[in-house]
Amino acid sequence: MKKPRFTVITIGWNDLRGLRETQGSVGAQTFSDFEWIVVDGGSTDGSVEYLEGLDHPNYAWSSERDKGLYDAMNKGLERASGEYVVFMNSGDSFAGKDVLSRVDDALLTQKESQIDLLFGDAYEQNSDGGMLLKKARPVSSINRGMFAHHQSIFYASTAIGELRYDCGFRIAADYHFTSTLIARGAKTFYLEHPLSVFQRGGCSETNAGIGRRENLAVQKDVLHLGLPRRTMNHVSFLISAFLRTRMPGLYERLRYQSVETP
Repeated sequence: MKKPRFTVITIGWNDLRGLRETQGSVGAQTFSDFEWIVVDGGSTDGSVEYLEGLDHPNYAWSSERDKGLYDAMNKGLERASGEYVVFMNSGDSFAGKDVLSRVDDALLTQKESQIDLLFGDAYEQNSDGGMLLKKARPVSSINRGMFAHHQSIFYASTAIGELRYDCGFRIAADYHFTSTLIARGAKTFYLEHPLSVFQRGGCSETNAGIGRRENLAVQKDVLHLGLPRRTMNHVSFLISAFLRTRMPGLYERLRYQSVETP
């Protein structure tokens, strides 16, 4: 059978409200050549009953205990059959009904060369419900951290191969995963368009200190950055964290663009 163009993987646990929002976004896509895989961590809040009642083309789901977020994401990868994979976890959504169509069009323009990783911009939803546009950085920014939101990155299955998320990381397994592909020479393409809507307040924000330490480990072991460069990155992390927590207004003006709605 022909492989679907995309696999959308959704990870969730006891987040029925977020799951409904994500399903609405996935179901609204105008591009239909994709499969949707939901990996639930054994929810007890009605999510399982909701998943049982869904009727969606090329839809598959499972619900069982897992060893955490990245273990669940690996389970999704094991079931994925699409040419490109994107993670749109519970509570996250596509930045419009035409995202998959736009991504497909962009990939078709590059049909003479395999794109291993396509990425774009993202909207972040702040505490008062407003939207902020977070522009992706150049791929070379991988030496400092993720250059785009994970939900705004499409990975080619051929590039992923047997690579999986390292469950030894609590926060930065997505950074390790993406850095590994970049270090292997992945061919990238930037689509200058918002691809996802990301809700703030996730584990990466509430455990920023752990994330910084794990990022530095990736920079040493995968990207092979020297101590002086890693030290500079650490100082940059600290400054960014200070601005984000103590001067959020200034931080948002420096990093984001205000928008009405996606």
